[in-house]
Amino acid sequence: MALEPDASTASSTNDNNGENGSGSSSSSSGKAIVSSSNSNNNYSGGGVVPKDNSIAAESSKENICVNGVGGGRVSKSHGDGGWQNNDDTEVAAYTNDLLPTSLTPTHYDIHLRPDIESGNVPGSVMIRATVNSTTQDIVLHAAATLSISSVTVRSSSDAALIASVTNKDDDISYDAHLEMATVRLPVALAAGTNVGIAVAFVGKLGDGMNGLYRCKYRNRAGDPSSMLVTQFQAKCARMVFPCWDEPAIKARFTLSLTVPEPHTALSNMPVVDTVPLEGGKLKTVYFAQTPVMSTYLLAIVSGELDYVEGISYGGPLCASGDLNANGERRRQPVVCRIYTAPADIDKVGFSLETAVRVLELLAAMFDYEYPLPKLDLVAIPELEAGGMENWGLVLFRTVRLFITARTSLWIRQKAVYVIAHELSHQWFGNLVTMSWWDELWLNEGFATWIGIHVTDKLYPEWRRWDHFAIEDRQAALSADSLRSSHPIQVKIKGSADIDQVFDSITYYKGCSLIRMLSAHLGIEAFMAGVRAYLVAHEYGTATTADLWHALEQASGEDVATLMCSWTTKIGYPVVSVDADFAAGRLVLRQGRYLHSGMPSADEDCVVWWVPLGMISADIDNGRRSRAVMHQRQETVDIPRNVRWIKLNHANAGLYRVCYSAEALQRLAQAMERGELQTGDVVGILNDTVALVISGYVRTSALLDLLGSFVKAAGDSYVVWQIVGAFLENLNQTWIERARPGICAEIVRLARSMFGPKAAALGWAHRTDDGPLVARLRSISIPRAGWAGDPLVVAQACQLFDELYSHPEESDRRPFHHDFTASVLEIAVRSGPRSNHARVCEMYENSQRWNLSEDHRMAALGAMASASANDLKLATLEYAMSDKVLPQDLNIVIGYMVAAAATDSSNRQVLWQWFTANYQRIVARLGESSALLGHIVGAVIGCFSTNEMADCIEAWFGDKRTAAFDRMLPQSLEFVRVRAAWYNRDSADVEQWLSLSACDVLPSN
Repeated sequence: MALEPDASTASSTNDNNGENGSGSSSSSSGKAIVSSSNSNNNYSGGGVVPKDNSIAAESSKENICVNGVGGGRVSKSHGDGGWQNNDDTEVAAYTNDLLPTSLTPTHYDIHLRPDIESGNVPGSVMIRATVNSTTQDIVLHAAATLSISSVTVRSSSDAALIASVTNKDDDISYDAHLEMATVRLPVALAAGTNVGIAVAFVGKLGDGMNGLYRCKYRNRAGDPSSMLVTQFQAKCARMVFPCWDEPAIKARFTLSLTVPEPHTALSNMPVVDTVPLEGGKLKTVYFAQTPVMSTYLLAIVSGELDYVEGISYGGPLCASGDLNANGERRRQPVVCRIYTAPADIDKVGFSLETAVRVLELLAAMFDYEYPLPKLDLVAIPELEAGGMENWGLVLFRTVRLFITARTSLWIRQKAVYVIAHELSHQWFGNLVTMSWWDELWLNEGFATWIGIHVTDKLYPEWRRWDHFAIEDRQAALSADSLRSSHPIQVKIKGSADIDQVFDSITYYKGCSLIRMLSAHLGIEAFMAGVRAYLVAHEYGTATTADLWHALEQASGEDVATLMCSWTTKIGYPVVSVDADFAAGRLVLRQGRYLHSGMPSADEDCVVWWVPLGMISADIDNGRRSRAVMHQRQETVDIPRNVRWIKLNHANAGLYRVCYSAEALQRLAQAMERGELQTGDVVGILNDTVALVISGYVRTSALLDLLGSFVKAAGDSYVVWQIVGAFLENLNQTWIERARPGICAEIVRLARSMFGPKAAALGWAHRTDDGPLVARLRSISIPRAGWAGDPLVVAQACQLFDELYSHPEESDRRPFHHDFTASVLEIAVRSGPRSNHARVCEMYENSQRWNLSEDHRMAALGAMASASANDLKLATLEYAMSDKVLPQDLNIVIGYMVAAAATDSSNRQVLWQWFTANYQRIVARLGESSALLGHIVGAVIGCFSTNEMADCIEAWFGDKRTAAFDRMLPQSLEFVRVRAAWYNRDSADVEQWLSLSACDVLPSN
């Protein structure tokens, strides 16, 4: 599942909306075909699927047994309540939401007949299961909305009836909290036997974006309608059918689905038969049997859809004599399709080409074929995450697949990354699955690394790892600098806690550690270990220890020892560098880094393995040293009088570096001389910003160095992005308490830096501009607009007037589409009041102005940038209306939070509205929605006083916060960190602004 940005990052001055550019690719793997698909077209390529709901020739490797039982649970403890019973007696109690192990399912045969109008979902499931220990109880996961009407148990050997119970008896009971149903049989099932369990039930279509739910879209006639969509990760299969809903309890699935005749019905496997019903009004669609997999990967989509099709050569290897131009064996074809609502079919060509290329690249990297006969990607208008990796049926938010010539460069890059992330899961997560949710990082951390690695392979000119250093890596370092953080291998407190660990620690710290380890081992040894890991655990489950073992076998290094503290402990180190250049000596000390300052002795008890990655212009021609740090303090020899030394080359390691004053000054001089690569400049700047916030370094010291960083940046957008974000954060922290003139000086400083840059780059793309210059232009203009640069504001308002007034000329837009988001936001914030209504009109009628999907979202966000408080409130109310999808409330909140950096009234308006409408928000998003936690974090995070932190904490005191009880203390801790920053450095900043601000860059 792809992690969507928090609400706090949604603004054209950040990377989630605004930058644009073009990028194209051509596939050599087959011509795309557009098709209407209401007939549930069968697939060609990648093998023949029979119509008896079975795979013709099952690979022997799909029959892997876990713990001696096909698809069963691994023999390990899961959190506090995991246990394994190894004798023939029934276990009487269970905890931590795990089911008893008396039965293990091997196959589900499911039929569902959802009624879109009534919301009822009658269904049946035949479960083939092995009896591991004698039991009279069948305990399954079943959500409170699922009602079991009857259960019949027969012997698998001769179909003899063993027992039958109905809901009229008292033999079916429910535990709503644990989401379990217990069926008490009149006789015991004997250990060692195999049974068939037939269950009839009725469920409900979900109201939120989980389980099986109705998703708004426009049908073939262009009318508002509802498609059916599933989201089962992490624990929502139980909302649709009774099952063993744990990732380690794998089984095969055979599905049939009764739907309206015009619908295209999709699932993980191809359609093998379709039977018309009720005079052609309905049809039952039968799908082939899946390989062994977890319940959370089963998926359904049904609606009036069209598709484009391509061929990817990512299947099994061809015969030994069938070679490509490089002398390598070719792979068999896999049919790739992207499904979407008919009106949007022309928007997914780029995404199809990307999916085709990515699948081939992944099959080659893993040296393992894509295991299924087809791959479908579907654009879903209402989806909580950015993407969901269901095996063979991968779902995406529309903004992640609708990539056209008008789409911004950053959204294009994000689309490639998200597609690569989700497709990598087809191996890392689906083929091999984490044994329990405490190992989620194995799925998501690795998929994040692969997503960026593949994007960098396909588009090296994008410098995707440079961007990782300023966004994803920083998100991990920021979250893990809190006392309220959690280890990567996280203890799951209960089912309500599972969704909360889909966070920046799991994704981005996990990715950062994989990057650090792969850099240390070397990419060839690392990938050899990954390939061995996949083969060893295919169609089964694995743990972190299993991955370390495979990497140890491939590299010869003691990976488990090196990485133990990184995955099992909270936090990361800051390495302090005390350099004696004359003597040729570095004294290095490591200790835990906390945003709130120095840790206590109890908090600072871990000693990390730290790859130092030292570079210098005077050492080994600038190549990275492989020296590592194992102790709390170490001394390292360097050549005497070396000009400069830098640790953590290219940000490969997950730690901060705090240089002595002399060492930092020498690095500043090296930056100005152009002796450091962009990634290393980014590392120094990011670390210095963090050290300022935590009190290791005075804010004035960083302000003194801004000129050096800007000179080193040149046209590197990543450095400019950090500088702009720091000044915005500084202003947002100071704006609540500093006298008005101080914040005006901070904004003037930002204007003096970004105004001239925006003027020099201009509003028009030049033919020789590369993607990095395009990104820099798209950062400089909104930053200058945020700082009130009069030329940028005037130009943006003029361009908006031209755009709004001439929708018929949208193909000849008066500015490049890179700037659409910035133009909309500046026009609402700094233009006439009427621009708010105009942008709302553009959002509601985006086709009239030919807005791409990302710019339609930018129009919604821009409405939240209004200066007038009544318009802010009107926008928040609008976001709660039927005109805005529930998932997009996040965008409106994010823009309001971003605007709070210069508009001090925003945070109070937002907080008052949030507290007054909290129950409405919960009802709209769902009490367990991950989006609710993101919104809570964003609303809280815009404050910067201890008084407000206390007020917020008290307000939530009587609220049910189980869905965000990790996010809440983290957000409050951030508020108090910023309060401490202001208390410590307010006088320092005021003095610097009065004496030195004019020395950074000329005033604009």
